Amino acid sequence: MSNPPPDSSNTATPWYRLLTRYHWLVFIVCSLGWAFDCMDQHLFTYVRADAIGELMNLYPTSPEAINYAALATSIMMIGWATGGIIFGIIGDKFGRARTMVFTILIYSLLTGLSAGSQTIWDFMIIRFLAGIGIGGQFAVGASLLAETMPAPARPYVLGIMQVLSALGNVGAALIAMLFTELAAAHMLPWSAWRCIFLFGSVPAILAYFVVRYIREPESWIASIKEGGRKNVGSVKELFSNPVLRKHVILGMILASTGVIGAWGLALFSGELSQKVAAGVATKAVLDKHNLTSEADEGVTDDIRNEIKAGIKAEGGRWKARNLLVYNLGAMAGMYGFTLGAVFWGRRMTFTVFKTGCIIFTSATFLYLNSAATQLLLVPLMGFFVMSMFGGYTIYFPELFPTRLRSTGVSFCYNVGRYVAACGPLMIGGLTAAFAVYNTPNDSTIALRYAGVAMCSIYLLGIIVVWFLPETKGKPLPE
Repeated sequence: MSNPPPDSSNTATPWYRLLTRYHWLVFIVCSLGWAFDCMDQHLFTYVRADAIGELMNLYPTSPEAINYAALATSIMMIGWATGGIIFGIIGDKFGRARTMVFTILIYSLLTGLSAGSQTIWDFMIIRFLAGIGIGGQFAVGASLLAETMPAPARPYVLGIMQVLSALGNVGAALIAMLFTELAAAHMLPWSAWRCIFLFGSVPAILAYFVVRYIREPESWIASIKEGGRKNVGSVKELFSNPVLRKHVILGMILASTGVIGAWGLALFSGELSQKVAAGVATKAVLDKHNLTSEADEGVTDDIRNEIKAGIKAEGGRWKARNLLVYNLGAMAGMYGFTLGAVFWGRRMTFTVFKTGCIIFTSATFLYLNSAATQLLLVPLMGFFVMSMFGGYTIYFPELFPTRLRSTGVSFCYNVGRYVAACGPLMIGGLTAAFAVYNTPNDSTIALRYAGVAMCSIYLLGIIVVWFLPETKGKPLPE
């Protein structure tokens, strides 16, 4: 690694002027690796209900399809957690860059393989295996970037890496919108969800650049020379040292609240949008034929088929738009968290942004009922919900020494996923419990109430963060 520029100790120097060409290269590669990882995640959230609907011969908006979508999400999150812990330890023992190559290849190639699923069960198995690669990317990428960058630039670079990950999410939305329109025009050789998964294998190309150009951080090499491989990535030390044990346990709880909020709650706004769109599409067809209800005597089989086609096309458009505006808000939120962490400190920023999660996620689930409210509320929800991941990227590497950094980060982020895997099942269970409040004219009420009830998870994060240290302005522990 190139030495830091001579003026790296000058705090008046803008952070970006402290970076050498090699620093920028590492930043770009790590950012792309995480962005493609996030793109894979969001492509899955977009197509999961459609894939399950086709594989099980169900309507994607049916309660059964939504419940199986929740199960598939939970299974993939268990894969994320498992892969994250395994590759986090491997990253400490064998190197960040080497480990990153394997995580990229696993999540990209298995995403492509998902396109060939024939049953719901092989679909879930493949997504579990893809999740192993997805989970491993974050810890090694964040550790590599944190250890390579000059200290004054570190929080900015880590935060912006997370901001740029939202480009992967936005890219997923644009890909989803493109394939939705191609499918509506009957221009695809297979179902849209299969084509989308096949496209998700493209990031495998990035592995070449990691192998060719990225070196291991000097601090990691020094830790190997000093203590050998047996003393790095030690789970025993992580949990036997009182300070590190406190950091990892509270970090896991902090991460769980954010991951549950995103994957078990906020991303189900896509299903809510799809349900709202189904009502809009149905009303449009009925109005066209001067009918008031699907139960009217004048509703023929042709009209029912027209309604089904309208629901599928309009639902796909609303869901893709939901994903796009959500992640545009997310980009702003993660950069906002980065600035807050630099100027207010880590703990206060978590508190402010988690409070925003409660307010705007509740508002979205209660009041999303038109294209206008979707465009207003969903970006605000994305701003606060996804800002948490900018916080984790900055904060978790600052809690652990070099020899345990990848392992510690992976335990915080990925054990939290084991807990968070219950999130999709929780919202599915709550939706079923609140189903008694649905009416013949509105089947969205149960999902709305379930979403508001789950917002309480953010309160736990607000409490926990104040039992962790403030790391603003402090060097990485060695």
